[in-house]
Amino acid sequence: MSFWKNKKVLITGGAGFIGSYLSELLVKEQACVTIADNLGRGTKSRIQNILDDVELKLTDLFESENCIKVCKNQEIVMNLAAKVTGIEYNRFNMADMFDSNMRLQMNVLKAAYETGVKRFLQVSTACIYPHDAKVPTPEAEGERGSPEPTNEGYGLAKLMGEKLAKYYTREKGMEVVIGRPFNAYGARDHFDEATSHVVPALIKRVLDGDDPVVIWGSGNQSRAFVHAKDLARGMMLITERAQAGLPINIGHDQEITIKQLFEVICKVTGKKPKAFFDTSKPDGYQRRSADVTLLKKITGFIPSIPLEEGIHEMVEYLENKKSKNRSRTVSHEYTDKSPTTRKLSFRA
Repeated sequence: MSFWKNKKVLITGGAGFIGSYLSELLVKEQACVTIADNLGRGTKSRIQNILDDVELKLTDLFESENCIKVCKNQEIVMNLAAKVTGIEYNRFNMADMFDSNMRLQMNVLKAAYETGVKRFLQVSTACIYPHDAKVPTPEAEGERGSPEPTNEGYGLAKLMGEKLAKYYTREKGMEVVIGRPFNAYGARDHFDEATSHVVPALIKRVLDGDDPVVIWGSGNQSRAFVHAKDLARGMMLITERAQAGLPINIGHDQEITIKQLFEVICKVTGKKPKAFFDTSKPDGYQRRSADVTLLKKITGFIPSIPLEEGIHEMVEYLENKKSKNRSRTVSHEYTDKSPTTRKLSFRA
């Protein structure tokens, strides 16, 4: 029998980018899923195919009493609620990133404890690691230095969330598991320029016809991108099997440079724009990939969805979305001025 069958599971942020994949996977495992989300960044469309199989609670988790309400009668809480943006927002809004993420961690964890939840997943981030961390990065590197400067507010908040998780495990008897996901991407990510990650941002620029395509930094910085569905699988497995209070990387070590990423996107889209590398903008981490020795030892799992497959999915999603938007625009602007005169108008 599945570990998850008939388990009462609360997913905060369950209509979000990674949370929606996690919600789907848990429904397939026959868990009794409750999703708590304010739909600020999450959307009903992401969970449309499972809405009849979950309980969706629209709520603001910045308010502690709301956290108490959604945690009641739950056996497992998986805390994916977070404020997550791109490097541009992160570097100029560190106070907001620190404050928002600390409150979402503290409120939900305290509420889970007060309502008797035993097993809890605290989702951290690879952004807790220092700029000069070893690559591939083992979990022990999180014990030294400060997070990379452009993500410091967010990274420090998540690191403090890990500390709090360890304290609750040691002092209050909760089983708080800690997962550190690396470089998520996928079709359910955000494509808006102000807060998007690098993969959706580049895909959007290429499909929008930018030429040249502006790319932040040198293009030589490398990442090991992990599909959000793979990250969701990893979160389930460590919640089921990992030792409480032990941080575990969820990712892999198959690095690709941003320059190579751009080339893959061009290959998938069939477009051939030039790239302009804006070196006045930060590279962020020069390299980032996960040492997954611990993940593999505990769960036997390593993320496996190929990058090109994931990018193809994202391109198809964005093109379909643009097509639907164009259809709606035509429908709204179609007018019959007379039985013989018609006007069709298209927005650029």
